[in-house]
Amino acid sequence: MKVGIVGDAKRAVAWEKHLRPHRIVKEVELCAHINEVGKVDACLLIDDTDQNLDLLLEGIHQGFNCFLISRPPTNTQKLEKIYRATKEAGVHIQFSHWPTLAPATQWMMDRMSRPSFLSITREVNYTQFLNKQEEFQQFWVDELGLCMKWVDSGIHHVEAKEVSIEGKHVVGSHIFIRFDNGTTSDIRIYTGAADNTHQRIASSKQEVLECNVPSQSIRVGRLNSGGNLYFEKQTFDPAKSAEKAALIFLKAIQMNQEPPYNSYDAYQLSLQIEKIQKRLSQFN
Repeated sequence: MKVGIVGDAKRAVAWEKHLRPHRIVKEVELCAHINEVGKVDACLLIDDTDQNLDLLLEGIHQGFNCFLISRPPTNTQKLEKIYRATKEAGVHIQFSHWPTLAPATQWMMDRMSRPSFLSITREVNYTQFLNKQEEFQQFWVDELGLCMKWVDSGIHHVEAKEVSIEGKHVVGSHIFIRFDNGTTSDIRIYTGAADNTHQRIASSKQEVLECNVPSQSIRVGRLNSGGNLYFEKQTFDPAKSAEKAALIFLKAIQMNQEPPYNSYDAYQLSLQIEKIQKRLSQFN
């Protein structure tokens, strides 16, 4: 496969290194602008600007299979347009939603197709949080996107609350979701912690999965023959996340399958973000 990379030269070179280990990649073309890209099988778009969805739409119109590497976009109108354009063009689109694309997450989703319970806790060291609303929102948006993708069901009900000190400094939020299929999930963010911690717990009727997100290590809990809970461990290399995400995208193109986090997923997430933002604003 021939792959084009569009974006900042330094980041493009880094992504080229992520592509090189894969045998299916025969040639990589680095370009500063999308109109410089020739005939390629896939195109990586590296763009954190507010215009990145416009760039993606241009790539779709040119018939490129695109992997947008950026902060998760939230513009609902543009994402809807991209979703429809993707269907019309018959191309494959992947967004860099790292909670979903992480190696540990992919393993857990293969292991447990639809959990009945999801609980996510992220605590951020207070000296590292700059009290920017955009930064805080990104914490829970990332986890919400994962919950929606993993459970793969409509949302029946959402409760959300945000807490700030003196109305100035946000310190936490709690989001509870009940899905149409009966699954429940909760997302708790706290920005006044002494240490950074990030944990995801998923459970079915057969087993429980506990993931330490920074280390990408998983504890798998089941009952033994004596009826007692015991755990096994799985570990993954966090440094391989980008490399594996690129491979997943390229394989999806080869197999003509939907990438793990596509334009529909991004569009549906943006719709729920708007609803939750309205609920959170009631407490500001």
